[in-house]
Amino acid sequence: MSEPQKYVTLKDLADFCGVTPTTVSLALRNHPRISESTKEKVHEAALRLGYRRHPMVSALMTTLHRSRMTAEAVPLAAVYAHEEKHVGSHPFHRVILEGMTSRADELGFRLDSFFLGEKGMTAKRVSEILSARGIRGIIVPPLPIAAGHLSIDWNLFSAIAIGYSMHRPQLHRVCPDQYAAILLALKQVIRSGYSRPGLLLNARSDVRTRRLWSSGFYGHEFRRGVHEMIPALECDEIRESNLMLWFNRHRPDVIISSDLKVLRALHQAGLNVPGDVGLVSLAGPDKEMKIAGTNQNPHMLGAVAVERLSQLIYYNEIGSPETPQVILIPPIWCPGTSIEARRGTGLAEEEPG
Repeated sequence: MSEPQKYVTLKDLADFCGVTPTTVSLALRNHPRISESTKEKVHEAALRLGYRRHPMVSALMTTLHRSRMTAEAVPLAAVYAHEEKHVGSHPFHRVILEGMTSRADELGFRLDSFFLGEKGMTAKRVSEILSARGIRGIIVPPLPIAAGHLSIDWNLFSAIAIGYSMHRPQLHRVCPDQYAAILLALKQVIRSGYSRPGLLLNARSDVRTRRLWSSGFYGHEFRRGVHEMIPALECDEIRESNLMLWFNRHRPDVIISSDLKVLRALHQAGLNVPGDVGLVSLAGPDKEMKIAGTNQNPHMLGAVAVERLSQLIYYNEIGSPETPQVILIPPIWCPGTSIEARRGTGLAEEEPG
């Protein structure tokens, strides 16, 4: 049996360095109150003595810290590039906000929202407000455009982005697993008996998702042995004319789309869903219209973003990280009446493993 592992304590480090345990604790977290020379001295001593954080002690101290935050919750900021009314009217953004708010409350934080789309509000102004209020953590929800950026003084804050639209600076991020979502949608339609799925994407949406939807679609069809796969239709705006030109040329029996406006265009063309063609949504199912689709789990996106940000704040990790990390949130399949069971696919029912 191996000998019990002995941990070097903060007091051991403090005695070695000739400072207090509090100074050691702050130095190990790179706290700005500690001088660079002391930080370097403590880190070198920790490496020399083999210091490692004790996981159970860390968990206890975190619990004690939260229990003391009863008078006033620690503020976090959600910085939107939109106007406030857009967030309230957009289901995806609204549910992300609900997830962030509820998880922040559970962890002893308070979430404040700031909207750069409002008149007179700039990134510089937001930086000044956050700093003045003592806010150390920022969450950047999805931006209105792909490859966007915000000119905030990131060196003052711990920060995390939701989705891929925040292009610079590179931050840790929490993202929907869109590659898994398209594979899940294809798996469901093939199981239902469809054999010629077609992909219809808003061109900007595919760019925002780093083309994970389209690459997943083509990869799936290639592995399924489809020799004449249907090319994806990408357009900025779905019109009956361009939709029917594509539809009549390739004859998909089910359409997988990131834009539910396709339903209106299909109806205008006299096509019935699911009688003439099935329909699956990648942008979240529509319960009112009973459209089947993948749910990107926006509530979980918001909650996990707060959890990850709390870790960054605890370790005082600020600015753009050297190696940004991505946490992927898996999709959920939501059945609907927009697809139906059909007989015979003519091809393998499952994607090869």
